[in-house]
Amino acid sequence: MSAFPYDAHIHTNVSEGRDSLREMIRAAEAAQLQLAVVADSYELAGDDLRDRVRDIVKADATTGVMIVPAIETAILDSAGTIALSKELASLAPVVYAHFGGRTQGIAHDPPASKYRYLANIFEALLGAVNDPVITALARPFNIGQFPAPMAPSQLPRSGLDELAAAMFESEVAFEITNQMHWWFPELSVDEFTREYAGLLSVFSARNVKFLVSSDARSAGAVGNLDYVVRLMKEAGVEKSQVIDLPQLIRRKMGHS
Repeated sequence: MSAFPYDAHIHTNVSEGRDSLREMIRAAEAAQLQLAVVADSYELAGDDLRDRVRDIVKADATTGVMIVPAIETAILDSAGTIALSKELASLAPVVYAHFGGRTQGIAHDPPASKYRYLANIFEALLGAVNDPVITALARPFNIGQFPAPMAPSQLPRSGLDELAAAMFESEVAFEITNQMHWWFPELSVDEFTREYAGLLSVFSARNVKFLVSSDARSAGAVGNLDYVVRLMKEAGVEKSQVIDLPQLIRRKMGHS
């Protein structure tokens, strides 16, 4: 059984995933999860988002695992504009915001100035955090494979503190994902773990809440949170700081 009874972020073949919704649900059953959040990227799921959410709700009735629809949406620019209307955001109880390949000024067409680039990163995240539809930041600071890659240790403490304070105030969670190391191929896993754990400790000290996920792209990865546990231990993040997601979802969806 997983270290946590849920997986807050999995993908199907509607977006970045390899396997179907049914295959991902069976994997959640095999991992003995209580709950799995299907968070396909809005940009890839396309205009059939309403139908997709209905499919997930129908699938929930076929299994003992609570299957929850969620939406992952891209941050479009350094102002933190998201690619999702308030109406569509209301379709799901969990909405993630992330840096994607088309985030202007960060992943796309970054400025030559390191100072300006860092400003873009933090301004974008602050803008997203202040959007009331956002539940959590997905893969925060996944910048290691963008045109201007930057290691976690290069991010200024002042910017991290400001973002952490804003996340606490807005009750936006920080996702710790099992595949975060993938984004930083120039660092060894041990190096990345030390650096990212240092970053996590800043948010932990500011009492920001966390969500934990596999960010699974295939059925075999569902419920695998081993690296999440390693990061939490390295950063000193307590299990009590992780949101009880089943409880949160039941409250949001009106379940007893």
